[in-house]
Amino acid sequence: MAETDDLKLLAMLVHRGQIERGAAEALLAESKASGRRPLELAVGKGLFTRERLDHLRRVESEDVPELPGFEALGIAGRGGTAVVVRAKDRKAGRELAIKVLRRDFENDAKIKASFLREAKLLIGLKHPNIVAGEKVGSFQGRLVFLMEYVPGRSLQDLLKAGKTFEEDQALYIVLQVARALTYLAANGVVHRDIKPGNVLITDRNEVKLIDLGFAASVGESEPAGAQGSGPTTVGTVAYISPEQARGQSDLDVRSDIYSLGATLYQLVAGELPFSGQDNQEVLAAQILASLSSEVLKSRRISPHMHYFIEKMMAKEREVRYQSPAELIADIEQQIRGKKSFEFDPAAAAGGAAAGELLKKPFEEAVKPSRPIAPIVRRRRPR
Repeated sequence: MAETDDLKLLAMLVHRGQIERGAAEALLAESKASGRRPLELAVGKGLFTRERLDHLRRVESEDVPELPGFEALGIAGRGGTAVVVRAKDRKAGRELAIKVLRRDFENDAKIKASFLREAKLLIGLKHPNIVAGEKVGSFQGRLVFLMEYVPGRSLQDLLKAGKTFEEDQALYIVLQVARALTYLAANGVVHRDIKPGNVLITDRNEVKLIDLGFAASVGESEPAGAQGSGPTTVGTVAYISPEQARGQSDLDVRSDIYSLGATLYQLVAGELPFSGQDNQEVLAAQILASLSSEVLKSRRISPHMHYFIEKMMAKEREVRYQSPAELIADIEQQIRGKKSFEFDPAAAAGGAAAGELLKKPFEEAVKPSRPIAPIVRRRRPR
């Protein structure tokens, strides 16, 4: 940890009352005279132990409790209301993720209820493409949620890093997310926030859907707002369906399919399907604007990929794929060379038959003509 981070950590400890202001000022004065870092001096003076300092540095000054039996290894992620800590279970010897509600929300009944609701939902769901929840409870007055730790990166992080996705890679990801959506739909759950930031992928090409903070039962409304969009719309505006943008309460899996289509668009086109000066402009575009065929053509998107995106992101949900199973069947058949597509909105409106899912194992069913390169390459030790 850099010296400036140590100073921030010292300030946080003073703010939390764990070091008296006078003691901190004395440490800073001695540090300036000796050239030693103030927190190292604090350990030497017995203000706290070396183990305590190492823990504070590992969690990067975040205000998270130390859970008995777990060793904090660092911050895995930060959200608007919680911090996720990567930790090791000392007894079991395995890593997991611990989501901690931030202290400034511990008296917010609505946020706490949402935190508990997501935790209980994930604990009740068991699917290889959905991050698993384990336990939720309170420790030292703080809500904590123990989850499966996924050693990977989000699609959003990869996009920000300049990652470009081949069509085979993008379809492989979409198929696995669609399998998760099939499971959620079978359990009467709509995710409502499918986006690259909520899809993790490991160096073994395992895909995990995360963050069910906006999830709801089919037809359930939720007063929490979308990011900057108002009180009646949930989700992330760049990816939500037209009906979600309108704040409709009767959302179903077809809304998630639209969001998955917007994600697919971004993976293969390298940009969002709709943009604007602010969230209101993007919301309006989701409802009214058509996809730009020129953008897809300029990226040399194949006809069948163009078809998938158009059908997944149709403005009327009756025109979209009516279930993830239907989407999976079409993509699997295309990858295996059994079907070719030309998008016909009129024909699609009539509802294409879902088709029988392939009997062979999933990995074999989607095997492309050439191997899929690792989407996230294993980092070599320095």
